[in-house]
Amino acid sequence: MKKTILLIMVALFIISVPAMAARVVNKPISHDPFLLYQAYCGATCVGAGNQVNLGLNGFGADVIKAVPGVLAIDPGGIDPVKGWPNFVSASLPGGPADGWTVTNVSLRKTVPTYVCTVAIGGAAVLQQGSANIRLWWPLMYELPGTKWVLTVSYKTSVWDDDGAGPNLAATTHQDVWEWDVTASLASLANLVDLFHELPVGSCQVALINGADLYKQIQTTITTLEGMNPADPEMAEVFNSFILLLEDSCLTVDCGTCSNDLGIRNTSENPACCKLLADADYIIDALGVNIPSK
Repeated sequence: MKKTILLIMVALFIISVPAMAARVVNKPISHDPFLLYQAYCGATCVGAGNQVNLGLNGFGADVIKAVPGVLAIDPGGIDPVKGWPNFVSASLPGGPADGWTVTNVSLRKTVPTYVCTVAIGGAAVLQQGSANIRLWWPLMYELPGTKWVLTVSYKTSVWDDDGAGPNLAATTHQDVWEWDVTASLASLANLVDLFHELPVGSCQVALINGADLYKQIQTTITTLEGMNPADPEMAEVFNSFILLLEDSCLTVDCGTCSNDLGIRNTSENPACCKLLADADYIIDALGVNIPSK
């Protein structure tokens, strides 16, 4: 009797092994983060003639030096069967021959807090379902430290999703993708160029209004790029730079047009607070020691 029960238990165990393997849930496949900037160097299309006008002397340099950054996501298709192939590891060579089925897609945006004279940075977002995922995110006013995490969950026939890695063959998988907004002195210079190009709505003035102010900001950034973060003098230059930005903020009511020189700072165009946020982030990233105010 005992021998019969033992044989039955062994048989049940052998039968259940494939089913147990099929229900294994492995660690998500986490991909290296992509770094994003709020502005990038740019130029007018060749031959478009968008150059500084020199009158009798023809034309000078291209007036477009920077363009806004955008996080653009292309899934490659969002149908459940073989959906999101650009972000599913099963679509790569060596993936399951019978494909995959997407069971869920989520996109979470997290935003750091930055206290300034106007609100900046936007709100945290959580989106669920392929059809609900926003695929186009303008970055011009995003704070450094903002993060998007895309998680694609899907099922397959029994498949080992990491080859020689620790994951076991399974039927349930996740790919996790991340985009992080960052800032550097080079990207700050691009952002200043962009704010000097873009208008305040229909007010016919730039977000950074004033050629001398624009040149002073860019000259200071160039100076900082050539300095050593361990040099106390860099802290002094950075501190003067932040004071320059603060003194140049034009915080006015939304919709108010003004020809005053300075950097526009409203809830719709928080250019000044954006530059201050980037400067503070870069100071921390470089380890520059700025004395407390």
